[in-house]
Amino acid sequence: MPFRKSRVVFLLVTGAVLHGTTAMSQEKPSESAKSGSARPQAEESRKEEREAIRKNLGSLIKAFEARDSKALASHWTEEGEYRNDASVSLRGRAEIEAAFAALFAATPEISAEIHPGELRFLSRDTAVGEGTVKVRRGAAEASTSAKYTSLLVREDGHWRLAQLSETKNDKVTIADLGWLVGEWKSTPQQGAEIRTTYSWAPSRKFLKVEFSLKEKDLELAGSQVLGVAPSTGNIRSWTFEGDGGVAEGDWSRDGDHWVIEASGTLADGTTITETNILRRVDADTFTWQSINRFLGDDEIDDLPPVKVTRVKSK
Repeated sequence: MPFRKSRVVFLLVTGAVLHGTTAMSQEKPSESAKSGSARPQAEESRKEEREAIRKNLGSLIKAFEARDSKALASHWTEEGEYRNDASVSLRGRAEIEAAFAALFAATPEISAEIHPGELRFLSRDTAVGEGTVKVRRGAAEASTSAKYTSLLVREDGHWRLAQLSETKNDKVTIADLGWLVGEWKSTPQQGAEIRTTYSWAPSRKFLKVEFSLKEKDLELAGSQVLGVAPSTGNIRSWTFEGDGGVAEGDWSRDGDHWVIEASGTLADGTTITETNILRRVDADTFTWQSINRFLGDDEIDDLPPVKVTRVKSK
């Protein structure tokens, strides 16, 4: 079996995995585990309030997605505040509305992803929420991530933001890869087709990947697991080919581009190392390229960029 044919899928899947998000989405908040028998009872007793706050957050997301600054600002109290570590400080619903209106006017394309974290009640009508938010200005622009802390109060039966504070967050999480969930395809050579499917593990701590290559005289398949390595805090992949080949890859982020240092062992025991580069094109397209490639001790040719596109649901 010629090397170039048999290794295309191995190299592509070893590297072809990443980049930010392109659409507004919401996940259920996950509560931090705390000791004490009173905790489950407290959570159960405030179930309705928690659900009301989740619905309010969903409404906030919809307003942002609709670019409706007035509806967005209505989620704050009349004298509510917004602050971030870029020296932006807004006070009052009117000022918040005006600032978001200016943002939407100056940014034709903008989307965000929010990941709520812990929610704590300080009193009957007061709560503190924490989480992360990611914003992208344009399909091909790098996303920015921030941690947020929110002070929520209940006014006239409605939960609103009294204060929302954001600080820059450079930490990489598995959520950075969530946009890949679905099916993708590429045709790096005439007559061959590579298909890759990404799905969440039940814990949502890992992404599971299944891939296959088909052409007239060749079929290959395998799997991959993506997650954050606890020992380093960085994203890492583990790839397993159907014929016995294995590989690992370490990711470093450069904006929305990712550089993956990958190494593995083929089924015949030969080692392979390479540097893979992923470049985002738009919401449904990215390119992958492999350079600095060695098969054993021999340097082999770089591979040109390969276009990878999302398979649209029928």
